[in-house]
Amino acid sequence: MQNYLDTRFNSPGPDYSPYHYLCSYQTGHGLLMVADHPNFSSGARKGVEGWDTLAHKEIYWSFPATRHEVTKDNLLGRGHPVWIQPFYFDDSSSVMFSSREIWGSEKQVGQITLQQGETPDHLHIDLATQGFAKFSPRTKARDLAVLHIEIKPRKSGKPIDLAEIFLADGMGDFAGTLLAEFELLGEKTANIPNIRHGMEINTLKQFRDVFDMRAAVYRAIVASQVTRKNVEDVIYYSSDQIELDFMWSDTMKEQFEQLFGLTEPSGKKVRFGHEGKTPPPGDLKADWKLKRQRKRVEFAVSFTSDALFEVLETLHTYGAAGAK
Repeated sequence: MQNYLDTRFNSPGPDYSPYHYLCSYQTGHGLLMVADHPNFSSGARKGVEGWDTLAHKEIYWSFPATRHEVTKDNLLGRGHPVWIQPFYFDDSSSVMFSSREIWGSEKQVGQITLQQGETPDHLHIDLATQGFAKFSPRTKARDLAVLHIEIKPRKSGKPIDLAEIFLADGMGDFAGTLLAEFELLGEKTANIPNIRHGMEINTLKQFRDVFDMRAAVYRAIVASQVTRKNVEDVIYYSSDQIELDFMWSDTMKEQFEQLFGLTEPSGKKVRFGHEGKTPPPGDLKADWKLKRQRKRVEFAVSFTSDALFEVLETLHTYGAAGAK
């Protein structure tokens, strides 16, 4: 994750920004969010409720970083916690395009299905996108599975011990970041604040994606924020209820390796797709005959809320100082 920060935010393009980003924790923890927006609209026209309304679903992964101010002596100054979102899929091309153009998110178009079982604590989520299972110059892109999430009903009637989850050895200081972001610790909805301003999100906005950051036509660091209110229907899930499987392909290989620390499955015990069987009717019509790699999930939480997404400011525009 530090490599992602160094090659995006910390590299010159052509000048260095007045900030330096460091990964907050070495444990590699992050937050994988799945959001279903049935009534999503623009707030560009003040006073016009529901203008330009659509429905969309998104899946994204965030990790916490610290944005340090860089002094004139090239020393790291005060730090400010932010979310970085390097892995982002949306099933609406309109939302994908606007979010890339407005605040520079690294969104890609994907197919997303979200199914609820017979009980509220049974969820099934699939993601697919166009890509190459194995790349060659003559390969044609097709729909490929990316990940599969299933949250199964809790077998035991025993309530989940939230303190045990947040104080687990594997969580470390990341638990504090989650509590500061959501303040969802508590079994009753009444304990959750009506309005919660999320931690600032920083994205790298650029025109024309390029491998050489100095060749970008335009680069800027944009700060945004999510504000949630009316949080309801909170359900916690323990690690043993959750399956998170990544489907291996050449298209997703780099992101899986650099962002999630995964390696390509090999050997005689390689597993494929949905537990090695064809997905049931209603799942994504994509190629699931891909090697799957399971990733441990510490815990999960689901809830409903109203959310406001807004751009706060452009923190730095690369090359602006030397522009004529």
